[in-house]
Amino acid sequence: MAKINVLNGGITINFANSIKVLKAIHMSLKKYQSILKIFAILSVLSGFLFAQETIYSSENQLDINNASLEEIQGLPVSADLAQRIYNRLTYRGDFKNIYDLRKIEGIDQALFNTLKPLIRVEPFRELSSTQQRIEDVYYQLDRWSGNEGTNDAFIDLWIEKILEPLNVNSARYDELINLQNISPVDAVAIINYRNDTGGIRGQRDLRGIPGLSYYGYSNASNFVDYSESALIDEEKFHGHITVRMDNTPFMTEEGDVNQEIGLGLTNLSSAFYQGVNTQPNQYIKSRFTYDQKYKFGFSFNRYLGEPVYYYKDTQIPKMKFFAGVENIKWGDIELRKAYLGNYSVTFGQGVIMENTDFFVPRKSGFGFRKRFNGITGDNSQTREFALRGIAAEVGYKNFSATGFVSYNDRDAILNKQVNDSTLGNSFSQFIILDQRFRYAPDDASRLPDQSDLPWLDAVTELTYGGHLQYDFMPGTWLGLTYYESAYNRYLDPNPEEITADDNWTARQVTTDTEIKQSYGGPISRGTNPFWDDAVSFRRIYGFDFQATIENLALMGEYGELDKGGNFFKMGDDPKALVLSAYLQYPSFNMLALYRNYDVGYDNPYQRSFSNYRRFKGTIFEDYYYLESALYGQLYTNAAQPQAEEGFYLNSFYQISRELTTRFEYDNWTRNADKANQYRLVGTLDYRPVFPLQIQLRQKWQARDEENDITLRYFKSLEFRGRIRARLSNFNDMTLFYANGKTLVHPRPRVFGDIVLDGEAFGAGMTHNFNNNLKLSASLFHYQGFFWNFEDTQFVVMESTRGALRYWLSLYMRLNSFVSMRMKYTGDFQQPVQNIVFDPNTVERVRKHQNLFYLEFNYNF
Repeated sequence: MAKINVLNGGITINFANSIKVLKAIHMSLKKYQSILKIFAILSVLSGFLFAQETIYSSENQLDINNASLEEIQGLPVSADLAQRIYNRLTYRGDFKNIYDLRKIEGIDQALFNTLKPLIRVEPFRELSSTQQRIEDVYYQLDRWSGNEGTNDAFIDLWIEKILEPLNVNSARYDELINLQNISPVDAVAIINYRNDTGGIRGQRDLRGIPGLSYYGYSNASNFVDYSESALIDEEKFHGHITVRMDNTPFMTEEGDVNQEIGLGLTNLSSAFYQGVNTQPNQYIKSRFTYDQKYKFGFSFNRYLGEPVYYYKDTQIPKMKFFAGVENIKWGDIELRKAYLGNYSVTFGQGVIMENTDFFVPRKSGFGFRKRFNGITGDNSQTREFALRGIAAEVGYKNFSATGFVSYNDRDAILNKQVNDSTLGNSFSQFIILDQRFRYAPDDASRLPDQSDLPWLDAVTELTYGGHLQYDFMPGTWLGLTYYESAYNRYLDPNPEEITADDNWTARQVTTDTEIKQSYGGPISRGTNPFWDDAVSFRRIYGFDFQATIENLALMGEYGELDKGGNFFKMGDDPKALVLSAYLQYPSFNMLALYRNYDVGYDNPYQRSFSNYRRFKGTIFEDYYYLESALYGQLYTNAAQPQAEEGFYLNSFYQISRELTTRFEYDNWTRNADKANQYRLVGTLDYRPVFPLQIQLRQKWQARDEENDITLRYFKSLEFRGRIRARLSNFNDMTLFYANGKTLVHPRPRVFGDIVLDGEAFGAGMTHNFNNNLKLSASLFHYQGFFWNFEDTQFVVMESTRGALRYWLSLYMRLNSFVSMRMKYTGDFQQPVQNIVFDPNTVERVRKHQNLFYLEFNYNF
């Protein structure tokens, strides 16, 4: 053993121990060499990005008349002098020749001689009105373009109003409320101000409107103009086109199920699955406007590995399309909207009618949980509950009426038992499919060689209805809503035909009451006066209201499912109710909401507020009990809310310029089994200095916390922290950390309480090379369950042993009209080792994912 003693310093170096330490370090570095390589690459890349400087020369001259402030700052001049040059161009016009530079204070002959070879003077290129509007809000188009399918109606409207602004002095309440972050109080404040003063003359007037929040003003200013003459556009034809492709897998358990049964990215050998391929998710949508009144558009959507379905006797793929007209007046009568083809409809709080395939938890109608109200052309990714036919809205003074008729096919699970030989098999449940194959591939009893019961387009539905509304004053109204659906098959919910073996009869769980009380059976039998093929029906009716008083908005909606009760007697049929109040001040707002849905209120078009989707906790959630594992999509893709009763509170308070807080509390009871639950979230946003932002978020959630013996018990804690540094040119760097812990009671097959831990940490960055090129990236490690926003995508991931994930996104504006986004994601799971029967044999399982996302946008 070799030792070196330094007496004066009191230091002893043990070479043997040092060698052991070095070997350990070497092994650690070798183990994580892939991670270190990625860090090194990102470090070099970041250094390259942030070290970039704009350098001009006689070969690369700056076009001074068309330069931005950032480009002028790239010249060898001080920041103050660059600002003076920019101000000179902005307020006094472009330079006539290079010698105009000498007229600017601070540029002497020596500096002029330095700048002269670096600058050229070209005529100013004037932008069209459309180009100028796009340039003013290009960052918004960047954010909206990649939004997922749940908000397509809003995104389409907002892009349209960017290209064709709304006249704020003639806009109706329903037009203002659908704009981004405009609350009922904001919309009423705008209307009252213009009525009291005779009009809003410009942005300065808009900013000074009493009762209009800062967020309401800053967002409204993007979409409005202030006179009819300002809206006269030499370019009458506007529109936008989006093309999106990616291979992102499904976020829920169906992803694993699909791989298990051979549906992931593999070809199926069965004859009736011909056309299945490995092509990625594809989504093409468009919306066009002519003369601000005439609308038309189309969309095509296909998910990962799906076959393509064509119109009969053609090679034209099936798609959505619509044509419409808006704002046609004949005196006091106004045709506000009329659409032919595919359209979407939403009324009130979503209790009676909102036709989307997507469930959004806690959809309150405010902030990020806003819903589009009224009718519009539909080019969204909704497929199961898409409406196809005709819809129109007519207004007369304070009265408005909306009507719609739809005739379309629905995917559904058919019962094997035949009710009537002339009508064929009845259907049990509608189902929203991730991948629309003709049959459920692992349910042999329904395949062509057995009973031949496809689930694709299995039921034809005729739906019609309407909404009548009277406005007492801006933001205050009373409305009545009604719709009826008729089906060409009997509706007989039969869980025994969906569950495998005797699982339904053997399982005695109170939450399955939600399945047992599904609408159907003899009560649903009936004909329809408009359709001879109808043999069953569903009828929903109710009312909604709103009253806006200064800075307070009160609203609600009530609906009933007709099961033979008295039409004029409330509550004798299954019902649903939502009541809410919204209070707004300049630095504070609060939303209070109450909801109560009967278990028997089975309305497939209900999308009102709830924490969980329908069939939560039922046997449909446990796909291994079902005839087909893919029948689990009855729960995982359910768009209806769970039957629950509860009270929700949400508030925002800006304590000071540096400190803001958000508070969210929900306490509810699941009506199927009376399980009590709560969810509490607190968020703190602190900016000690402007460039630095610190965000802390803590969530507490539990079910049946006081019932220590039930298997329904669970308790969850989640913390998230983020530090964000805002750099120059809208660049930023972010560090984040997340930690979660969930405790559940033991199941019959597991001993002891189960603790599910989750943890994630990492970093991200955004670098804007200029207004036309942006790079975003993130690198993080996670273990357990983790959700995250990655650029424009929301992703959910899980890893039992831990995983390293990174993504790079490049956004480019090729010109004022065309942009594209490219994103690559890598996900590397830690290897799992399983010792099998032979102790000398080790099976190593490693999961790697390489994902891409590609998007093109054309706005004109």
